[in-house]
Amino acid sequence: MAEPVLGQAAGVHRPRNLDWKRAAALLYGDWGTSKAYVIGLAFLAAGYASLPIILAVCVLTGLVGINYAVICRYFPDGGGVYSAARSQGRLLAVVGALLLIADLTVTAALSGWSGLSYFNIPILKEHIVWATVGMLLVMGVINWYGPKHSGSFAVTLAVPTVIVVLVLIGITAPHLTTRYLERSHENPAQLWVQFVGVILALSGVEAIANLTGVMKLDPDSTPGHPKVASESAKAIWPVAVEVVIGTALLGWAMLSLNPNAMVT
Repeated sequence: MAEPVLGQAAGVHRPRNLDWKRAAALLYGDWGTSKAYVIGLAFLAAGYASLPIILAVCVLTGLVGINYAVICRYFPDGGGVYSAARSQGRLLAVVGALLLIADLTVTAALSGWSGLSYFNIPILKEHIVWATVGMLLVMGVINWYGPKHSGSFAVTLAVPTVIVVLVLIGITAPHLTTRYLERSHENPAQLWVQFVGVILALSGVEAIANLTGVMKLDPDSTPGHPKVASESAKAIWPVAVEVVIGTALLGWAMLSLNPNAMVT
């Protein structure tokens, strides 16, 4: 069966109205906020010996960011699993897309449930399932209007979050110390298990690849030969720097707390 043609020649195309600032905010909402999970899981896994794990996660995160910049360059019409796998076969693309939908559904449900649980509000705790469903429906309505409008909303959330992160780094920087760091006594296999358990929490960079199909084109490109390398790079690198450096410094700040002074 012939492939359906969806593009400018067929008169069907998606509007490219997403600028790099909104794309960066959407990326930060997923990738940037994951560092909170990384720091907590690292401490849970290795305690005061977790700094090497945190730094290893930061290095791997930087490498992944570099690779996604390349993906955005070579897949200007969408670098998600469906678009990237479609050249290898429609069946593979559909299977990949369905697996991604399943993954995102489970991730959104668990993240929503965890987020609402943190508020510790009795009425939410009593109806946590329906509260999570309601929150997901609200997010669905927001995203219904497309990435340009949901990106504007993401900007209003990302800016204060970044400010808070910068304030935390500024407050804790003078108190960073290696005094309480411990050397890991685990064997290599156990260290690998700890690293894998932590790196799984740092996700979201793939969000930028899914946005290239609606991002504004670079000045030197045309709809017939689209390029978004410059526009996507401006979205990726500020977030990547914040995630890598922020995770490292906030993780170190956590390990600079006196364990004897912590409330149990």
